[in-house]
Amino acid sequence: MPLVRIDNMLRVARAEGRAVAAFNCWDSNSIHAAALAAQRTNQPIIIQASPAEEHYCGAKAFRAMAELFTDATGATAAVHLDHGSTLDQVATYLDAGFGSVMLDGSRHPYEENLRLTRETVELARKSDACVEGELGKVLGLEGDIEVPEGQAGHTDPEEAACFVAESGVDSLAVAIGTIHGVYRGKPEINLERLEAIAAKVSIPLVLHGGSGTPDDTVHECIRLGIAKINIYTELMQAWLGGLGQIMGPDTFPAPGKFYAPAQEQLIARMIEKIELFASA
Repeated sequence: MPLVRIDNMLRVARAEGRAVAAFNCWDSNSIHAAALAAQRTNQPIIIQASPAEEHYCGAKAFRAMAELFTDATGATAAVHLDHGSTLDQVATYLDAGFGSVMLDGSRHPYEENLRLTRETVELARKSDACVEGELGKVLGLEGDIEVPEGQAGHTDPEEAACFVAESGVDSLAVAIGTIHGVYRGKPEINLERLEAIAAKVSIPLVLHGGSGTPDDTVHECIRLGIAKINIYTELMQAWLGGLGQIMGPDTFPAPGKFYAPAQEQLIARMIEKIELFASA
């Protein structure tokens, strides 16, 4: 099945009270796993690329593999640039045929974030592509952007309403206490803040740092307006856990078989997340 638009996918998800799983992938194995998980659950997904993996794969190759595997499996999927940091990066992924992009200007002051996001929207519209913006700062490292401890900040609902109206974005990533990476303590998710944002913003909302967030909290976030949830850390944990089971002094690295256990663990974790987000 051809790659689809992300904006329609997310609007329907928010209207139906569910969220779409957005998987950050890093190679052909992970992209193929995402397509198989979507096929087995009969649910739409988003396959995301990060600029951090650009030198391993490249935007054109990434999109080509996503299209190849979704076409082969019949999965419904969109491709998205996650956490682009410059307009040049955005242009590279748009030129490669990505139907959705994000320039993460959240580390900048509000006015600069708004300017960069507005310019991203202008670039994307020329390619008939969608744009995700971000307001507030999510703790941790994602792509080549890091927010250290003490600098995270929750999204302001009033600012969010102005940002959406003035930038023209199709979806908005919000900061409510999730992190990029592994939680170091009990997750403290600000659901009241999310509810206030959703009351001011009608477009689909995005939750970054979905890995490790408790299932009941995830369901509550979806109920309050989250329509897209990013997952990466749990995918890498599943993949590395599978590799750990098969690596040893007596392991014979037979092509096509060596990675099979890790691949199945990765697919299983993806299915788990897809079903969790669809069941809210």
